[in-house]
Amino acid sequence: MIATCNPDDLYRYTRTAAALLGPDALNETHIADYHHDGFLAVENVLAPDEVAGAKQALDDLIHGRIPGYKDLQPEPEVKDRWATMTADERADSVRKVWQFVEHEARLSALTTHPVLQNILQRLVGEEVRLIQDMALLKPPFIGTEKPWHQDMAYFGWSPPEKIIGVWIALDPATAQNGCMHVLPGTHREGPVPHVHARDCQIPDARVQVERDVIVPLAPGGVLFFSALLHHGTPPNKSSERRWALQYHYAGESAMQITRTEHAALYQEDDRYAGCRGAGGTPLKELNE
Repeated sequence: MIATCNPDDLYRYTRTAAALLGPDALNETHIADYHHDGFLAVENVLAPDEVAGAKQALDDLIHGRIPGYKDLQPEPEVKDRWATMTADERADSVRKVWQFVEHEARLSALTTHPVLQNILQRLVGEEVRLIQDMALLKPPFIGTEKPWHQDMAYFGWSPPEKIIGVWIALDPATAQNGCMHVLPGTHREGPVPHVHARDCQIPDARVQVERDVIVPLAPGGVLFFSALLHHGTPPNKSSERRWALQYHYAGESAMQITRTEHAALYQEDDRYAGCRGAGGTPLKELNE
């Protein structure tokens, strides 16, 4: 049995990350801070019209206006009745929209946004390529927690320092509606075992809650973060929706790795302790 905590006990609101006011403020000190802390928050990366276009694109995907697109994931609370819900009812209950760049030109264009790309190349130290696209939504009242985790636990890419996440606020992301929480510096401590409890996550008892820093952002603000940074988002218990895009990029020198190579990073007691497949599988049973 895996011991779990009440999510309310795993997120603190006492320390807030300082965000740059805009991309033009970025300098070498901030880049050094990113490498030391594992994250960098920058406001005003997207203009208001770009934010509006992204929100409309997501709305079109959710309402089935984009032919051939079906990759929506509902909130657990509505999963059993998802098939019988109307498009409008589903729109208020979507947890994740993903794998959309080949279907939605507006969201695809944002992945190569020149301001975004400039910051990425300065942080990673080389050109980057997109390896993952999704939108993470927290509907009012029912938006569920994403427990503390490292994104590297999911990825078959290496080295970790060349993998970077980009989290783009489309609505105001606040402490009340489930903004990002991070544990600064945890990316320098390497991969840590994950378990499958509420999700694929760092065990609750191992979350260093005293290091928690929240990262509220205005629409168009962006959080850049290391694939090894411990991060998570609490439930949305407010009446305000929280929509965000999340893209991941790999530097041009990064390479794909096998499941066995990934398991060498994520293991505990001779068992697989990552998120690429069933956690707890004996290492000797893993196949490439």
